Amino acid sequence: MFRAFFVILSGTLYQIDLNAYMNIKHLSKLFFGLSLALSIFMLVQFGVKRNSLHGDALGYYLYLPATFIYHNNTSLEKLPDGNNISDDVKTYVRILSDKRTPLGYTNNQYTYGVALMEAPFFFATHFTAKAMGRPANGFSNAYNYTLKFASLLYGILGLILVYKILRQLFPEPVALITTSLLLTGTNLFWFTILQGGMSHTPLFFLYAALMLLSIKLHNRPTVGRFITIGLVAGLITIIRPTDIVCLFIPLLYNVYNMQSAIAKIKFIKDNSKGILAAGLTFFLPIIPQLCYWKYMTGSFLYYSYGDQSFSWLHPHIIEGLFYFSNGWLPYAMVMIFALAGFTLYKSIRPWAWALWVVFPVYVYIIYCWYCFNYINGLGSRPMLHIYPLLSVPLAAYLHHINGNKLFTKIGISAICLISIAINMSYSIQQYKGVLLSEQSNMKFNLQMLFRTELTYNDLVTNDIAQFQPDANKLTKLFTWHCENFEDSLSPKFIKDNIHGSKYYFAMGNDEFMEVMSDTFNKEKFKDAHWLKCSGKFMYPFPPDYFKHLFILDIDHKSWSGCKIENKIAFQNYAGKPATLDINQINTWGTVYYFVPIPPGLKNGHRIKLFVWNTGRRELYMDDLCVELYK
Repeated sequence: MFRAFFVILSGTLYQIDLNAYMNIKHLSKLFFGLSLALSIFMLVQFGVKRNSLHGDALGYYLYLPATFIYHNNTSLEKLPDGNNISDDVKTYVRILSDKRTPLGYTNNQYTYGVALMEAPFFFATHFTAKAMGRPANGFSNAYNYTLKFASLLYGILGLILVYKILRQLFPEPVALITTSLLLTGTNLFWFTILQGGMSHTPLFFLYAALMLLSIKLHNRPTVGRFITIGLVAGLITIIRPTDIVCLFIPLLYNVYNMQSAIAKIKFIKDNSKGILAAGLTFFLPIIPQLCYWKYMTGSFLYYSYGDQSFSWLHPHIIEGLFYFSNGWLPYAMVMIFALAGFTLYKSIRPWAWALWVVFPVYVYIIYCWYCFNYINGLGSRPMLHIYPLLSVPLAAYLHHINGNKLFTKIGISAICLISIAINMSYSIQQYKGVLLSEQSNMKFNLQMLFRTELTYNDLVTNDIAQFQPDANKLTKLFTWHCENFEDSLSPKFIKDNIHGSKYYFAMGNDEFMEVMSDTFNKEKFKDAHWLKCSGKFMYPFPPDYFKHLFILDIDHKSWSGCKIENKIAFQNYAGKPATLDINQINTWGTVYYFVPIPPGLKNGHRIKLFVWNTGRRELYMDDLCVELYK
């Protein structure tokens, strides 16, 4: 399949003479067809099996069953017993009971916009379930499939609109290839095919609709088109209020120099009634949310996210764009060509100012968010919204290199193909739980590329972003420090009558437990190249999202935090597929990892070994040691 992709991509994008082009249009359609076939295969193989009724997706969706089935919008956590509702759903809504509005009602931090986009599918499913005598409880598997279908449909519709937008500027083969690459070469694939119920594919569709409407409006301005643009922009804003920057798209469309800016000002003056109508319809989808907040909180405006906030003076733009811990470009490699297309002024001219304004403003806003790596997904999720806008410079770049040498064309074709293959690999890994992109790093991704089974060293590399050496090729020099908790009268030292040890240490609500703190001595370390940290651990209760970390800090030059619980479980999973989040309780296991001694370390530099109890959960430990190897 990859070979076919390469031949088709090369011939389509860059019009290489393959038997008189083998009909360029047919090749581009074939490539698009293969992209769809690959997507359908992944949907059937993986997508239909994934649960969408959890996390953010469940939070968005709750408005529908709460309003139309249970009438419990003020107390979302109150669901009837014996209604075949899964424990996962009940656990999620119980957590909401800790979040209250000033009037004491249960707070749903999400706005209702995604629920509004899902409403037609919800009603169709609900009425069908009732008519067929099946569970119409709002949370059965039928509703789960409904969320998946809604995400899939909005993703497909968005791609169709993107194709129509690109056809205004580029030949059909370029438009088809660009649309295919958006689907299979970026994280749009994950949210369209595999993770349903999120806000991102509806927003992708709405941004594409806003762009196409902007084109049509400027070709023939009518009040109806102004009204529709206002409604679409209002929907975008109520789904994700920070996306109000979408208003720059129709405002700056077809503005590319001073003369066109003057023409736009005239256009606005000549269509003042239409703009007023657009302003009114912009607020139409926002009004229900304001009324909901008034009823729930006593105020029309309410910040429902509590202490989750923006840090406007400290954006994390570099991390958000480039880091493998859910950054944008590592999980959407082909969009590098979109950034290159920003410079092709003539090709992107109608959208030039919109791109140059919206992109930097949008990037700044989303990476000022406190959780700038946007957990719960594959790659930087909010960037999907502006993919319709970024499709223009992407297509411009692909069209531009048509005039380059054959070697360049083949090279770019290969990069695009590799990007698709890597994206498929990431998607399968994320589905299987051997990749959690929000916790990942470049070395782990490279180590796991095109693999779906984890080793112990993979688990360590995922934690500390450091390739592990082959222990069989290392020579132990000596044990530097070892704490076995054998001689203490502290109540936290528990007598062990089972494993032959006198005592072990019980870490309860304490956040930190220092094991060792000593200084580097060049004479003593001599030829040592590696420090090995090891210890025995046991969980009496299942760990939560916040993990215990076994940490070695070398004078703040090297900080390595290794998770504990999945290493214990991995050793007892022989012959079974492991995930990054496996855990096992009431079983002792040895956790170890190697850290290279940083070059330039000098006498007196401090080295510390400690355990960080990030979730304040109980942990038992024993025999914590640091050894030197070469």
